[in-house]
Amino acid sequence: MSRSRAPHGEDGAVPARPHGALIALGAVVLAALVALLGILSTGAAVPGRLVPAPGLVTWGTPVVRALHHGALLGTVGCAWIVVLLMPPPHREDGTRLVGARAHLARLGGACALVWGAASLALMLLGAAEAVGGLTDLWYVALSTELGRTQLAVAIAAVLAAAFLLLGRSTVASAWGLAAAMLGVALLGLAGHAGSSLDHTNAVNAMALHLAGTAIWAGPLLVMLCCPRVIGEAMPVVVRRFSPWALAGVAALAVSGVLNASIRLDSPLDVATTAYGRLVALKALGLVALAVLGAVQRRRLGDALRFRHLALTESVLLAAVIGLSIALSRSAPPVPQDVPATGQLRILALVGYLPPHADFSVASLFTQARPDWVATVIAATMAGLYLAGVLRLRRRGDAWSLGRTIPFVLGCVALWWVTSGGPAAYGRFRFDAHMVQHMAMMMIVPPLWVLGAPVTLLTRAAAPRTDGSRGMREWVLAVLHSRYSRVISFPPMAGAIFAGSLIVFYFSPLFELAQYTHVGHVVMTVHFLLAGYLFAWVLIGIDPAPRPLNPVLKLVTLLVTLSFHAFFGVAVVSATWIIAQDWYHALGMYTDAQLALIQTRGGSIMWGVSEIPTLAYAIILAVQWTRSEERRARQYDRKAARDNDAELTEYNEYLRSLRQKDGPGRPR
Repeated sequence: MSRSRAPHGEDGAVPARPHGALIALGAVVLAALVALLGILSTGAAVPGRLVPAPGLVTWGTPVVRALHHGALLGTVGCAWIVVLLMPPPHREDGTRLVGARAHLARLGGACALVWGAASLALMLLGAAEAVGGLTDLWYVALSTELGRTQLAVAIAAVLAAAFLLLGRSTVASAWGLAAAMLGVALLGLAGHAGSSLDHTNAVNAMALHLAGTAIWAGPLLVMLCCPRVIGEAMPVVVRRFSPWALAGVAALAVSGVLNASIRLDSPLDVATTAYGRLVALKALGLVALAVLGAVQRRRLGDALRFRHLALTESVLLAAVIGLSIALSRSAPPVPQDVPATGQLRILALVGYLPPHADFSVASLFTQARPDWVATVIAATMAGLYLAGVLRLRRRGDAWSLGRTIPFVLGCVALWWVTSGGPAAYGRFRFDAHMVQHMAMMMIVPPLWVLGAPVTLLTRAAAPRTDGSRGMREWVLAVLHSRYSRVISFPPMAGAIFAGSLIVFYFSPLFELAQYTHVGHVVMTVHFLLAGYLFAWVLIGIDPAPRPLNPVLKLVTLLVTLSFHAFFGVAVVSATWIIAQDWYHALGMYTDAQLALIQTRGGSIMWGVSEIPTLAYAIILAVQWTRSEERRARQYDRKAARDNDAELTEYNEYLRSLRQKDGPGRPR
């Protein structure tokens, strides 16, 4: 790979612009200027009629938001390079933070502190905009959902800073990266997404957009501003960054199309409205960045062209960030206010209306409420799995169709539970929610587990030999960690699986998940992970961190799923309505109807759990039988190799015992 070599200077480092900090500051200033020009073009700078915003808010918010976005990208970019892309100076350094990786981690921590401070400033500026003044800002900010979201983002940024600044290993940096990505996900609640009529898709699309931007633009920005710090590792970092850049661009493309379909009335709005023109300019800028990035990876061997392309990318990236800020401060052409209809309350609480058809078994398969981001996630998981299988087949390795089919069916089941009938009715009826619950814990995870995705990953992905960790190495590190050893103990996995029911349904958590989108997403993720852990421990094909006794697995299965069934009986027998305030707020059913619906939901949990129990037991028995047969074949092969040495040794031992007893002793 002759073009992969980095251009070296006299000190062995990549020739770089000597003032990376000034370039980063210039990018922030350019982004702020573009944002100000953008809000001027859309009329967003005109003070509101009811509560005129102070000039500090109108002109200060874009500047602070530019600093906020730049610091966010710096945090994610530094952490991403340290955790996933950059090799250590010596293989034996492994996960230790030394040299350039330590420098980037500290730089990421400093960016995280700036990000947290900017989040707090945006929280207060938002409060000032809401009241039209500068008094009682903290109280007003905490009384709004947007203000609380910004505070949560600031907390996530501070956590990221703590891990990155105080950590001494890439494991600590990985926790910092996780905290930073959590803050990015929380930002999905900001802007116009939270007020869109298509609330679920608007919020999810915004979260996907921000995640794609952070994954792509974050490392890119750091590579553009800190090439001398990265030094001779630049070719390796750029090569490893390419798949992530492609994933980020794909996420931006999907979220961009979805956001445009929600916020633009027709394709003509791109040319006929100021908001549409900003969307078009942003799309063109992203396409140009993607093209320049592809060209730049081919020009690493030419120092002059590399610097020129990097400078052009910096300017374009700053301009795109500025356009994003302007769009977040401007009203889209499609009205986002909830219409004044008889179903105003339902629209305000849920963000969409229930299906017109009555809830039934048939409606679970004929009605749909598409969650496009969940659809993309399910399709991506299936696509990556099939790509791994194809890679194995191309190099002549076998992969069982009996593993491929269950995993793909699990992805189809995930789409059904998040976008099909259960999703269409789940927020409105407890029995429909129970169908979602059962599918997320007892249908999707076992199908995934039977596909052995970790085994496929370890076989399809090339291992790293330079001491750094890619996705393959991080997954294996987590699999063999002490934490994994604890939660993979069958009784512990069963306790998490069954205990979630009591904690979630017999506490305010279920009602909180219904009221908030974040709570609903957390609920979905928790159910899927708890179900996956339980299925992996019992019937998993992927390697476990400890040998598991089949008898202990069977006992855990019977106890856990029996408890699951008895919990269904408890729900049927309950004399109160679970999440009563939520269902009363919807105003769709009387108390008598809610009690009947809850009884049906408990019956679903009670009755349907018998089918997964039987399926688990059959699979466990088959795997147990196969393991014994495999062990017997291994013993036979060993006996054939050493002429049955173990049996011969045992017979000699018995013969020696008989000789010690003597011929005249009774036996």
